[in-house]
Amino acid sequence: MNLWENGAALLAGGRFHEALATYGQALKNHPASMEARLGLARACLGSGDAWTAVAWLGDAARVAPANPTPLHELANLLLNQQQYAQAWPVYQQLYTRFGVRDRATLLHYGFCLEQTGALDDAVRLYREAIEREPGFMEAHVDLAGVLWRVEDHAGALAHAQRAEALAPGHPYAVRIVGTSLLHLNRLDEAEQQLRRALQLQPGFNLAQVDLALTLLLAGKLEEGWALYHQRWNDAARMPRPAFFQPALEWKGPARQPVHGRRVLVYAEQGLGDVLHFIRYVPQLQADGATVFAVVQPELAPLLGSMPGLECYRPGTELVADLHVALLDLPMHYRTTLASVPARVPYLRADPQRVAQWRERLRPWDGQRKVGLCWAGSPAQVNNRNRSMPLSTFAPLLDVPDVQCFSLQKGDGGHYTDASPPPDRLPDFTADWQDFSDSAAMVECLDLVITVDTSVAHLAGALGKPVWLLLGPNPDWRWLLARDDSPWYPTMRLFRRDFGESRAQQVGRVVQALRQPAQGLTSASRGK
Repeated sequence: MNLWENGAALLAGGRFHEALATYGQALKNHPASMEARLGLARACLGSGDAWTAVAWLGDAARVAPANPTPLHELANLLLNQQQYAQAWPVYQQLYTRFGVRDRATLLHYGFCLEQTGALDDAVRLYREAIEREPGFMEAHVDLAGVLWRVEDHAGALAHAQRAEALAPGHPYAVRIVGTSLLHLNRLDEAEQQLRRALQLQPGFNLAQVDLALTLLLAGKLEEGWALYHQRWNDAARMPRPAFFQPALEWKGPARQPVHGRRVLVYAEQGLGDVLHFIRYVPQLQADGATVFAVVQPELAPLLGSMPGLECYRPGTELVADLHVALLDLPMHYRTTLASVPARVPYLRADPQRVAQWRERLRPWDGQRKVGLCWAGSPAQVNNRNRSMPLSTFAPLLDVPDVQCFSLQKGDGGHYTDASPPPDRLPDFTADWQDFSDSAAMVECLDLVITVDTSVAHLAGALGKPVWLLLGPNPDWRWLLARDDSPWYPTMRLFRRDFGESRAQQVGRVVQALRQPAQGLTSASRGK
């Protein structure tokens, strides 16, 4: 048996360390060998060393540039490691250089593009896969899953229904039908389909989470919170923090009183989510707990100003009796629409910083000072639906007796498609050190107008008037068919209907802004 046969036999038998030695010898004997490098990559992968496998596959592609095999294995390995930004250029090479168009390559290439935010390109790949194989159920599922993100809601539902027709009773197909109905705000139908998906596959995590979001959006909070807790069952999508210990996870006040206990609350999702749910800390404190929090560094100084709350950055060594994720607190306190802890402000800006910012904005005294934020994080799954081009906000800059200020931290990506003169939209965000500065500046404004991003939660938590512009299929917390929020009494919602342009939506905001006598908040309008 030669080295190649011996190496293959060792791989097949799971004897990966011996295979490493065998292929290492083969490489010494044949320094330019692609096959030896492939064998080393496969042996490394089998022994649990995925990143060395990546390196060997890259080297195999280097020594054999005309052979697609190393690239194919490299792309699939990076995909399995969820390294989508690294995987898609490799799939691109397979697609363009070698003309690889098999169903798996098209689907995986499209998926990697989707995960990195290249939605239009992902749609193109999924459509190509379907053109080549009209009965490709998985491609219909993935296409339906991305079309709503580019605001083709009808197309998403059509492909979801096609997937279910191709595979009647397939839980993934049924789930995507339910999800597509959810994004169309057809909540009763969505709930029915998602419950059916769970009947077909009990414990189906994606369906559980989507059903939770459906129930929350419908205002059925108690059942929604309980189902949403199941998100933790998908460790790849929702990893626990390094300090997590199952035995210390808090099970709620009815099962585990917290009086005299040290309770750690921790961030699990975005900045806005932390600002939203940190409101539950006073309830824990009222129950007798000493509460400290692990949150994003940019939030720690502001949240640390809450009475009795110690805030720490991730990675800090802490000792706690119990710990709990912030977004599990509404479940533990059995929050309903009637019992939302909505007293504001529950965050307060530092008075010294407020005084500094007030002095800085003094040249515009006598005008209504309005902060604008038009784009959220590009990493957020629904960012394309929620964000707006700055040019769409331009009419707000022309309202008499109003001075607008940028609250857009960062450049906003391609949504910052205009460059208003500095006197029309002064931008001081480069001087913000953290959210304490953001809060202090917001405290000096009369009104905040923003898309659905952390700025909305910051203004709402400070008790400032805030007008929130929402897409047709809003995040669950904003509910449907109302222009106020049970979470933030000073917030007014401007919803965009399906088929309505962003310009039309902003036009309604401009009209409202031209009528200051009506007040700035829903609360002042008697809602």
